[in-house]
Amino acid sequence: MSLGIDFSSENHQLIFCGIFVIICTCTVLHLSLRSFQTHSKLDGSNEFIEMGRKRPKRPKTAPTSNCEWASMRELEFYKKLYFKLQNLEEHPEIIPIARQVFLALLSEALEDYSKAPDTNILSMKHFDKGALSLFLQSHQDNVTDQYHRYISRRQSGGPRALFQDHQEAEDWLRKIAPLKLVDGAWLGHLNKITMPFSLRPIVKETWQVFTEELGNGNRDQHHVKIFEDLLREFEPDLPSPTTKSILHPRYKLGNLKYWRAAVAQLIVSLFPHEFLPEMLGFNMHFESLQLDTMQAAKELPEVHLDAYYFLLHVSIDNGHSGHAAMAMESAAHYIQHMSETEGEVAAETAWRRIQAGYVFSEWQFRNYSQATHIFARLNDNAHDKLEQNVLAIFSSKIQAAHRLHCGSRVKIGKRSLAEWLEPESFLAKEWQQEFIQSLKLRWGGKMYGAFTKSELETFELWINSMGSDQSHFYYSFIDSNPHPQFQISRIPNLDKSESKFLTAKDENFETAASIPSGLVGKSSGDSPTNPNLSLLLPLWFTQCCLLESFVYSPGRTTDTIGCAVVRFLRAQSGFEEEDSNVTGIDEPRTAENGGIVEFGLEMIRQASLPTPQSLCNLLSDCPSEFATNMLSLSSSPVRNFGILLGMSMAFLELQDMVSESSDSSLLSPKSGERLASLARRQYLCLQICLQEIPTGDERRVDFGRGYDMAKAEIKKCFSQKV
Repeated sequence: MSLGIDFSSENHQLIFCGIFVIICTCTVLHLSLRSFQTHSKLDGSNEFIEMGRKRPKRPKTAPTSNCEWASMRELEFYKKLYFKLQNLEEHPEIIPIARQVFLALLSEALEDYSKAPDTNILSMKHFDKGALSLFLQSHQDNVTDQYHRYISRRQSGGPRALFQDHQEAEDWLRKIAPLKLVDGAWLGHLNKITMPFSLRPIVKETWQVFTEELGNGNRDQHHVKIFEDLLREFEPDLPSPTTKSILHPRYKLGNLKYWRAAVAQLIVSLFPHEFLPEMLGFNMHFESLQLDTMQAAKELPEVHLDAYYFLLHVSIDNGHSGHAAMAMESAAHYIQHMSETEGEVAAETAWRRIQAGYVFSEWQFRNYSQATHIFARLNDNAHDKLEQNVLAIFSSKIQAAHRLHCGSRVKIGKRSLAEWLEPESFLAKEWQQEFIQSLKLRWGGKMYGAFTKSELETFELWINSMGSDQSHFYYSFIDSNPHPQFQISRIPNLDKSESKFLTAKDENFETAASIPSGLVGKSSGDSPTNPNLSLLLPLWFTQCCLLESFVYSPGRTTDTIGCAVVRFLRAQSGFEEEDSNVTGIDEPRTAENGGIVEFGLEMIRQASLPTPQSLCNLLSDCPSEFATNMLSLSSSPVRNFGILLGMSMAFLELQDMVSESSDSSLLSPKSGERLASLARRQYLCLQICLQEIPTGDERRVDFGRGYDMAKAEIKKCFSQKV
């Protein structure tokens, strides 16, 4: 965008007169209009505005417009966010900022799509599964029709659509790389043990998509690994996408559109308790077939590059049994769940939220390479500070401008000052944008040189921050006030703002090096068939948290340990054993697919106890300091990996003990057999992880400590009577 003033004056001799008076007057009058606008507050960091004002390093070719400078600032902002969102335990301060970014971008996408709702999913005012299926099929038909026309053009001698030669193909792959290197991240935080138990079937069938994006723990089928291998055909030293090195300009990765789209993937799943329907909607669009995927599958081999990544997505995203079908089923099941548990009004709200998530994904695919002025959209405090800075700039200019601009009758663009400042008109976004376009303070304008680059950037940020409460549109769209319906159930005594990290001298945990190496219950002399359920159940469910967060960043799961953890979590969730094929939509519907959560709920039913709504409710009724500490430790899965691995191994012994119990009050014989099979699969995965940790590595010491601590706590469940 360019700032400019075009003059139309009857007195050409006084062409410079009135400029500062006009701009100062605009400033003052606009500030007086602030009572017409409302803004949301963001507590804490002012990082947005500081990032917005900080100039990126000047490239060899300097930007020539305000738009380019704004785009460069946003690009650097998203790249930093990209790194921090994949390293959350080192950057927990980014979480509230990420939420504001999510709401701002989500609102902007909805606002854009609501201008023409009949051309997109917003045309479906009410949920109907049949109508949704037809809508999604229509989208696929449109893509395949375009592809058919593309093939016809190619067969007639037409050029490639995405790139013309090998070098252009490399450039194209570099451009889309940020998005592909986090493939699956839109579901990375979904599988949380703290999610309501009633949502477990929906969470499970949706999370299956995520594990298949990770190759179900097979490195050769891991989507990020496959794309990394493709990039390394011409960039052999490419670093991991979880490291800061990936941001370096020398790799020439991405542009604003794709860094922003990658961040969108990373933030959409960050708050599963609060934004599950948006995740389901995002998943439903993102897993649909895309034209460029099909074109790339054809064109890459023609320039001697491997097309396997794209061929894989053409097949796996199919609408019959693949990810596209699974995504639609998950969304439909969620609507049905809301209708049955909370009523039709809640189901309609859930549908609008699914639509919002779908729009948010589709919006990323549009050709939005220009800046969205994210800094000004996020923080009302930032807008206030900008206003103060703008006033300070004009105050500093008053003496120099004194008596230079008297007597001028000017227009800004096509309108007079009075017309521009008509209150109701000025509140319209289109009006403000036209006003901005009518200002020209850069090269070619009459006031070129009157303001420094820093001052011009401040003006731009201030103008674009007008009406900055972007999340309001989202809440208006879903017909809900922010916050009340979306409160997250909190674990008692768990401060989620801090994660626990054990050191060698930590005394908060009891160690148990002297406990025999046999099964805890059997070695204690107490009957393993008569546990204290008020002690056992909190630990049983909470064990699922130990490694669940290790996989949220797909780039961290491409090595042997990461793949083993993926397989461990699949077994823990009750998925069937992996084979060479992707099982697709059928797997969650197998008759015997209970996992640790389902076995815990069966124990509760067998004991005729009331079923808790969630782990949070269970820990409220049966407090467990150790379970709370496990949750805290699991929020730093990389730093605490050895300890979490050891604890997981101890809980496998508990699973063995429960599965072998002859006491039918715990599990049915059939469930016991199933649990024993899952425990063996988990054990093999943990053994692989342990083998990958070198001798002398501190994580091996931590493994022993974690194992001993968990084993000692498990023993208490069998040695203390009710």
